[in-house]
Amino acid sequence: MHNKKDQGTALRIAGGQLIEARKQSLHAWGPHRLEAVGVKEDLLYINDSRATFLDATLESLSTVERNLVWIVGAWGDDMSEGAVQQLLRERVIAVVLFGPLMEGAEDSLPAHIYRTEDLRTAVFMARELASAGDAVLFSPACPSGNGFANYEERGAEFKRAVRDL
Repeated sequence: MHNKKDQGTALRIAGGQLIEARKQSLHAWGPHRLEAVGVKEDLLYINDSRATFLDATLESLSTVERNLVWIVGAWGDDMSEGAVQQLLRERVIAVVLFGPLMEGAEDSLPAHIYRTEDLRTAVFMARELASAGDAVLFSPACPSGNGFANYEERGAEFKRAVRDL
């Protein structure tokens, strides 16, 4: 039987490993991480499905050097933080949410947010919201879900939707 002290140590170790894993994934480029899918009608489509947490998405939002339509998989209360809201004002012209809105996060929703039921519809809506020279960034900022087993499957669906535009 473990005592409370052992449990606290285990949680710190697990938390430290989680933080280290997040740091490493921020710098892992390649398939599903800031992957240019294509350009259609002068809109760049970027698959960032590997961004399964907000930290990675924030890096992506600040890295792409175009105005963005951001497709996000969930909206949580951590989106209300000042730095997140500032980045949204500076870089994002519209947000398309295809997943859940977490309880208590309603106050942090930007005025330029659109809701859809699925990723495919989100891609088509993003195309309508973007202007020539913009980018559509699919960076979910959440773990897989919404009918997807993992970020690879979710990214593949994004690519199929872009091909079908």
